[in-house]
Amino acid sequence: MTTTAGTLTFVNGSPRITGQYSGFDTTAIVEASILAKRLPAIRMESTISENELKTAAYGELNTLLNTFQTALNSLRNPPGLTGIEDNIFEGKSGFLTSSTTTPATDLLGVSSTNSALTGSYEIEVLQIAAANKTSSGVIADSSAAQSVTDTITIGLSGGTTKDIAITSDMTLNDIAVAINGETNNTDVRASVIKVADNDFRLILTAEETGKAITLSGTGNFLSTYGDGAVLTELQAAEKAQIKVDGIATVIVRDSNNIADVIDGLTLQLFKAEVGNTIKVEIDNNLGAAKEAISSFVEAYNNIRDVIDQSRDYDPASTTGSKPTLYGDDILRRIERSMNDIVSTGASGVDSGSFNTLGLIGISLDDDNKLKIDDTELDAALVNNLEGVRNVFEFSFVPDDSRLAIITRSKALDIDDFELVIDGVDGSGNITGASVTGFGNVFDISNASLIGKEGTAFEGMTMVFVGTPGSGSQTIQVKTSFGIAENFHQSIENFVKPGSGDLSTRLLEISAESKELGDRIIALDFRLELTRNFLIEKYAKLEESLAQADAMRKQLEAMANASK
Repeated sequence: MTTTAGTLTFVNGSPRITGQYSGFDTTAIVEASILAKRLPAIRMESTISENELKTAAYGELNTLLNTFQTALNSLRNPPGLTGIEDNIFEGKSGFLTSSTTTPATDLLGVSSTNSALTGSYEIEVLQIAAANKTSSGVIADSSAAQSVTDTITIGLSGGTTKDIAITSDMTLNDIAVAINGETNNTDVRASVIKVADNDFRLILTAEETGKAITLSGTGNFLSTYGDGAVLTELQAAEKAQIKVDGIATVIVRDSNNIADVIDGLTLQLFKAEVGNTIKVEIDNNLGAAKEAISSFVEAYNNIRDVIDQSRDYDPASTTGSKPTLYGDDILRRIERSMNDIVSTGASGVDSGSFNTLGLIGISLDDDNKLKIDDTELDAALVNNLEGVRNVFEFSFVPDDSRLAIITRSKALDIDDFELVIDGVDGSGNITGASVTGFGNVFDISNASLIGKEGTAFEGMTMVFVGTPGSGSQTIQVKTSFGIAENFHQSIENFVKPGSGDLSTRLLEISAESKELGDRIIALDFRLELTRNFLIEKYAKLEESLAQADAMRKQLEAMANASK
């Protein structure tokens, strides 16, 4: 019998040599057997790899949808009592014109909230507010002990004061540090200025304009650094003074930022110029509205690109790979929703008003992407802003301003309706309410009406601020649903964390991959036991062959000896 070197393997740490006597490549035989038994694991690993690709693709799609939803939010008339501040169509911008050669922006700045009314105002800046600033006399050495012992009381007129202990060993720098340690409370800041060699000054500056620094003490602080009563005043506290729309009364404020004179406007005073009347024109910020519409179009087209890429595959072709989301059901539902909303347009708007994107200069090209005709959109924004809003927004218009909508959700499915308030008790709570033709569709909580689950009003919460003790009253409400609102709510079905289609699918994929991973681990564990068993089995075969060979050689030796 011919012997070979064999193959050394280890089973549970013990060496085994196989193939030495049989000549078999037992390692290859074992591995082939194991590989055949591991085919299910290979298929599961392939599925996990596909799931990883799907997870990445769904993640990218989810990001695009969230971006789209964000672009829609300012166009849809955001819900809530403060939603007006996020409504792009309510945005305002100010234009300033000076009555002299001085540029208006050198004197005045204007910022506006969305609640500001359009219109024009005339502003004259008579005086700007200034911060009070005082100084000590000349101090020869800022780092030497000042021999000042006092407890000073410092603050601003009408504000909080603090007592600060000054000891004789403190330097001028130490005193400044002690004062600054209470700045958050006193609004007085201290600094040490070097004017020249042997000439240092302690400077106190008010953190607020229009308010004088108050300073008193019981020791020698004021006599050392001032005239015994006060420090030297470098800048008096000045209040801002303006006139508005020619009203003779001068308006006086502590600060150069004035936000309580004209609702929704903040005036920033930079410089005074008596006799210069600045015209402030507040108008709708159409540029911001157009930019928001352009962002909507871009976000829409990015999703269309993903849809088109998922179809870029010919099953009959031998080249190219199948896109990860080829034939995906979620992507099909997204596309169907997008097509339906664009083709249907806004619902519930008045007859003759804009109700489709095409009427404001936005159309579909040959690739089903949106494109903007700038001339048409600009004309629509300038000449019929309300019409443009109707195309995009959700509107809720009651004939009683005491009724307001607080929240709304994708479940909301209503048209114009008539709300009947049974009455309001002495505490302002609604005693009962119904909708004509629908009946009792609201749960009542104090002054709130909450749409009942399963009704057309589910997802709606309204508040009615009625007169305490008043009786029955009827309110007519007109509603409409623009495409931005419909898109926003449709997308919510896909991206809502925990319950949206994409979220649910990603959780399912993750669970499947985890289960497959656990099964692979279990299978590989069993296969390792099988491998060890086979190696042990072939090792015993080699052992038997070795014994047989030894016996053969012994018999041959005996036979040769007897000749």
